[in-house]
Amino acid sequence: MPRTPAARPASIDPFIDNIPLPMSQAALDAFNSLSYEFMEALSTAQRIIVLNAFLFLDFVSKGQKTPRDLQLRAAIAVGEGKNLLVRSGTGSGKTLAMIIPVLLLPKDAIVITVSPLRLIQDNHVTEFSKYGIPSIAINSFTPEDPNLWKLIRNREHYHHYSVSPEQCGIYKGHVPRFARLLHDSKWVKKIKLLQIDEAHFVETTGQAKGDEAAFRPAYSDLGERLRVHLPTSTPCTAYSASMPGYVMDLLMKTLRMDAANTIKLELTTNRPNLIYATIPIIGSIDNFRNLDFFFPTPIPPSYRPPKSIIFLDNKLKAAKLARHLNAKASPEIGAVEPFRHYHSTMSKPYLEHIIKSFKEEDEDVRCLVATEAASNGFDVADIRLIVMFGVPKTKFEEDQRGGRGGRDGLPCLVLTIAEKWALENLAATDPVHTPSKKELRTEAGVIADTHSKPCRRRALADHNNDKTPTALDFTMWCCDNHDDHNFDISVFLPGSLPTEADHAPSGPPTKTTRRKYRPVAARQELIDCLEEWRMQRHADDPIARHFRIGDILETASIPLLARQPRHSLRIPADITSFLQETEEWHREYALDILSIIIQYDGPRPTSAALSSGDSSESSSDSHPDSDSPQDTDDSEIPPPRSSRRLAPVPTFSDSDSSPEYSPQSSPQPSCSPSPQFNANGRRLRRAAMNHQVAGIAHQVAKRQKTLGQGTE
Repeated sequence: MPRTPAARPASIDPFIDNIPLPMSQAALDAFNSLSYEFMEALSTAQRIIVLNAFLFLDFVSKGQKTPRDLQLRAAIAVGEGKNLLVRSGTGSGKTLAMIIPVLLLPKDAIVITVSPLRLIQDNHVTEFSKYGIPSIAINSFTPEDPNLWKLIRNREHYHHYSVSPEQCGIYKGHVPRFARLLHDSKWVKKIKLLQIDEAHFVETTGQAKGDEAAFRPAYSDLGERLRVHLPTSTPCTAYSASMPGYVMDLLMKTLRMDAANTIKLELTTNRPNLIYATIPIIGSIDNFRNLDFFFPTPIPPSYRPPKSIIFLDNKLKAAKLARHLNAKASPEIGAVEPFRHYHSTMSKPYLEHIIKSFKEEDEDVRCLVATEAASNGFDVADIRLIVMFGVPKTKFEEDQRGGRGGRDGLPCLVLTIAEKWALENLAATDPVHTPSKKELRTEAGVIADTHSKPCRRRALADHNNDKTPTALDFTMWCCDNHDDHNFDISVFLPGSLPTEADHAPSGPPTKTTRRKYRPVAARQELIDCLEEWRMQRHADDPIARHFRIGDILETASIPLLARQPRHSLRIPADITSFLQETEEWHREYALDILSIIIQYDGPRPTSAALSSGDSSESSSDSHPDSDSPQDTDDSEIPPPRSSRRLAPVPTFSDSDSSPEYSPQSSPQPSCSPSPQFNANGRRLRRAAMNHQVAGIAHQVAKRQKTLGQGTE
C-alpha cells in the first residue's frame, strides 16, 4: 500500500499535532486508534518512540505491518535503556517485539540475540533481514572463513547476531571466534542491546536437575560469558512463553539485571483456540499402531493427513514411526511420504527443504514426526493437530509443544498419548513398580496433572502463574476433563482411537527376536577409524576445511554407524538412508564411509557359514534403520584384528553404481598377524584403510573422466 502523507487530526501530543505523517493509511489508522489511556500515560519522549515505531515499521514493511501493544512497550523500554522481561503466549508477536527496538537504534549499533536452536537462529536471520537489518547466525555451523570474520570484526555489514550461548565463552576447550570479539573493546562498545529469546532455556537446560549435570551449562554462565563484557548502560531483554515467577528471578540473577531498572510484562500465555486431551497408550510406546487414527477406514485415494506434528523423545523412533505411517497409507499416498521425521542432527539442506514443504499447503509433507527441535521457534500457521506420543518430561515442554499448533487462530487439538505409569501414577500406588529412566526424569507436576485430571488449561496457567483475566478463556472446547462441554475428539481425528481389543493378538504369542548389534567391544576401533578419516578429509579438502567438521559426518552419527551389525551396510545408499543425508552428501562421502566399514567388517560370511548357526548376521535382522532402546552384548565376537585380512576393494561395474567385490581389482593390503598388534596393528590397519579409500577415489575419478570423454 503506498505511503501517502496525511495530516493527523487533533492529537494527544502537541509535539506531533498537525504534522504530516509519511505513513500508509493502514498505519495511520492504527496509530490514531491507540487508546487515549495508553497515550495519556506516556511522557513526550515515550510518545515519540511510539511514533517512530509506527513510522519505521511501516516503511520497512511497505505498509504491511503495524506495531501492537507488546511491541510498543518493548520499544519504549529499550529506548529508555531499561531491562525487560516478557512473558507472552506463543504466536503473540515476540519476534517483532525484538525487531522494532533494533529499527530505532543507530545504524552502526550491534545487537546480540541469544538463541538456543539453529532453527530459531535461521528464522531470526530471515525475519530481521526482511526488515532491513543485516543479520547472521553464529553457531558451530558458522564458516571459519577469514574474510567473513574480518567483515564481522570491522562491523562492515552485519548489525544483528543470533548467537548460541556456547559461542560466547570457552567451549570444548577452545575459545570461539565470537567469544574473542567480546574482548575487543571497540567492538563491544557498539553493542546497544542484548536479547535472550526462549529465555526459559536458562532454567530448563542451564541448571542441574538432581544428580544430572546441566545439559547446556553455557546458559547458566551467560552473566560471566556475555553480560559482564557489555557496557552497564546496555539494556537486556528476555522473552518466553513459559516464564513463571521463579524463572524471572533466575533470569534477573543470571543476566545481572538491576531490579530498579527492570520492567516485567506478564501477559497471558493462554491460547483460547487450543483444545487439550489425553488418551492412554495401548501396550508400550514401541507400539506405533497407537497412531493409526491418522487414517480413516477405508482410506480414500485422494486422502491427505491433517497438518500435524507428532513429538517423540527419540530420534531413531521418530524415523521408524514416519516409515510406519507412510507404509500404513495407501500406495499412492505413501509414495509421496507425507510423514517426515525431523530432528536437530539432520543436515541443514534437508531441514530447510522439509520446513519449506511443510509450510506450503500444496506440498506433499503433511506431518512432521519430530523431537524437541520442533518445539521452540517453529512457526507454521495452519497446524490442526499436535500429538505428544508419551508424556512430556516438563511443563515447559508441554507448553512449548502445544504452542506450535493453531497459530492462525483456528481450533487445534493438543493430544497427549500417555504411558500407564503416568496415568495411574504407579510410583505412588504400586509398591513393586520399578520406574523407567524417563519416569525418573519426568517432573512430578506432569505426572500429577496426568493422573489427577484437573482442567488442563488451568494447570498450564498455574504453571506460568498466569492470573490475567483471559487466562482460562477458550473458543470451541477447553479440554477433555469437562463433562459438561460435550467434547468430541473425533472432530479432529480422521480415524478411530485405538482400543485394547484392536491391539489384542489374533493367535498364540510369537517369540520376539531380539535386535542384535555389533558387540560393544568391537565398536571402538571402528569409531576411531571413522573419526580419523573425518579429520583427514576435513584437513585435506580446501573447501570443507572452512566449514564445520560435522558437515562431513556428525559426531553423533559415528557411534550409530559403528553399532550396526557386520555386513548390514552394503551399498553407499545404505549409509545415506541410515543417516538421512542429502544427495550431495551421498556423492561426496557415502562411498568413503562404506569402504571403511567394509574393510573393518572383513569378508562377508558365506551361506554355508550362515546355515551352520551364525545367525547373528542374517539379513533379516540387520536392517540399518532398526532401533532398540538398548544394545546387546552378543556372544559372537569378531576374531582378533591381527588374524583378519581386509576385504577386497569395491569396484564399479558399468551397469550398476553399487560396489561389486572383485579380488583381482587391486592389491589387497592386510594386517599381518603380529604379537605386538596393540602397538603396531592398529596403525597398519588404519594405513590400509586410508590406502583403500585413496584407491576408491582414484577409481571414481577415472570412471568420471571416462564418462566425460564418452559424453564429449
